[in-house]
Amino acid sequence: MNAFHTISIRSKILIGLLGFFIVLSVTFTVYSILTTRNYKQLRINEVTKIVSYESERVSKVITEMERNAIDLALSGRQFFLYGNGTEEHGISIAVDNFTDFPAAVGGGIWYEPYVFDSQEKYFCFYAFFDDESGAVRHDPTFATEEYDYHNQMWYRTIKNGSVSNRPIPIWTAPYYDDSGTNALMTTVGAGIFIDNDKFIGMSTVDWQIESMVERLTAIKPTEHSFVILVCPKVDIIISNTHRFGVSMIALSVSNLAWFHTLSFQNDDGISLNSFDFSDIEYLSFSKQFTNGWIFSIQIPADEIFAEIDKRNKQFIAIFACSFIFLILLAYYFVSKFINNPLKYLTDEVIKLGNSNLDKQIIIKSKDEIGTLAAAFNKMTIDLKTAIVAMTKEKTEKERIGAELNIARQIQMSMLPCIFPPFPDRKEFDIFAIMQPAKEVGGDFYDYFMIDKNTLALVMADVSGKGVPAALFMVITKTLIKNNAQLGKNPKEVLETVNNLLNENNEAFMFVTCILGYLDLTTGVFTYVNAGHNPLLLYSKGENKIKSFNYLSCHNGFVLAVQENMLYKTNEITLQKGDVIFLYTDGVTEAFNTKEELFGEKRLLQKANNLTALPLHDFIHALKKEVDIFTLGTEQSDDITMLVLQYVGNARNL
Repeated sequence: MNAFHTISIRSKILIGLLGFFIVLSVTFTVYSILTTRNYKQLRINEVTKIVSYESERVSKVITEMERNAIDLALSGRQFFLYGNGTEEHGISIAVDNFTDFPAAVGGGIWYEPYVFDSQEKYFCFYAFFDDESGAVRHDPTFATEEYDYHNQMWYRTIKNGSVSNRPIPIWTAPYYDDSGTNALMTTVGAGIFIDNDKFIGMSTVDWQIESMVERLTAIKPTEHSFVILVCPKVDIIISNTHRFGVSMIALSVSNLAWFHTLSFQNDDGISLNSFDFSDIEYLSFSKQFTNGWIFSIQIPADEIFAEIDKRNKQFIAIFACSFIFLILLAYYFVSKFINNPLKYLTDEVIKLGNSNLDKQIIIKSKDEIGTLAAAFNKMTIDLKTAIVAMTKEKTEKERIGAELNIARQIQMSMLPCIFPPFPDRKEFDIFAIMQPAKEVGGDFYDYFMIDKNTLALVMADVSGKGVPAALFMVITKTLIKNNAQLGKNPKEVLETVNNLLNENNEAFMFVTCILGYLDLTTGVFTYVNAGHNPLLLYSKGENKIKSFNYLSCHNGFVLAVQENMLYKTNEITLQKGDVIFLYTDGVTEAFNTKEELFGEKRLLQKANNLTALPLHDFIHALKKEVDIFTLGTEQSDDITMLVLQYVGNARNL
């Protein structure tokens, strides 16, 4: 702690500024990384578009070549089936086809030996574009023993690839044509079938690819980028523009040591790969054509992103210089305008901290430091005032708490709490408890002798909780007992008490109540219910088995709400061993953490599970069931229970 206090305000502010700049630099670094990533992606997209554009041009020609080969094969089949073998018709098919298709340098229809005539081994129609005449003409020199087209490489390749009963395009490897064009060529053909699977010949379309290869290999996005064009199917390098790549043309693809690391998409997309070659990292943009050829541009990674890296370095240099300049500038201003005034203010506040609340800080400056000093002075005055007020409030709370505790003791002492209450009376046994939700409550129970053979029972619940309910409870309890002891029956007592409570009831409070008289000689229990919960009776039912059940009765209106209310009397006769159980809604309306009520059904079930217990244990066991059910929640209402057994000679339930 001492080391911390030796750090000046200036140092802390500068450390804060340093932290701010660090956060700012991290933010800008993250921003730079993200933008660099975006710029790199844009650069990659740019190269991808170049490859895609050039590839699309080639793909279009390849598709046209394949479609023309298939169309020519179908024409050759039709000629065989329906052309009656006339040579003029066949020549016309070949010439017309290539007149309408200038992309090809030539092609034709070639038949297997002796399919037309058992004496004629060579039967074909080949047409080509004649540069001298500027027109497509037929060349008959290929249908000779000397050329023997059945044993030519292109014928065998297309025939061996034609394994279907329908024409599909088959491509040959690129080759140099020494029969006339003396150019780099490739041929696509399609088989001619009859009777579903009998091969009778083929069509061919010749493509002079030198110009296409030159166009593709002329692409050079960066200084040291290079292009390759390969045909993996026949394992040949068609073109390689690397500075050492000329010597690899027409060799096996395996001479490209890095080529096997690339992967290619089978769809129309451009494949992006990376590899190391001669200690240089390359990005490879590749396109695989439908004829199996692969066109690929290899670009050194540091070249494709060179402009982006240069911009990032410039940004870092500018940011670093700005950072150093701002730190020095902040040091100067903080030292002059903040550190010294704050140091004085700190010294004065330390004096205030030595319990001297009468100390006033004197600073004449009109800036924030002066405002802060004035705030400290006001805080000192307010603190003194608050301490006095808090001391007074604490004293008042302690006084109110003590008075409420006394009120609770007084209220509890007003309820009968000695059991058994009448040790010399053997006709009944009784026990009751009351637990308020606050310091004092509005529930109450009572029992008292009206004469030597009549016991009065009272169970009541005043609306609300706390002090108001407790005061109303005291009035209600006193009125009921006084009127009962005047010789009035339960009906007359509650009708009288209702009118008395209704007078001047400006708080609109009300009371639910059960008042009953038990004749100890006959067991007759006469009672009136004023809006209270139904009582439980433990006696023999129709099945001759004793159990608790709810008593149905005339249920009147609550007390203290409307004057001149009339109540109806209910009457039952208790047998020896029968039990009456009275309670307030604090039992049935107790709720758990799921906001489920304890409820009358659960109360009935738990009461019947505890019938073997003495009255004292019965009440406390039932209270424990409520506590377990409401575990984790605050008690929301007063809980009051009273149980009476008409005994005779029995002492237990």
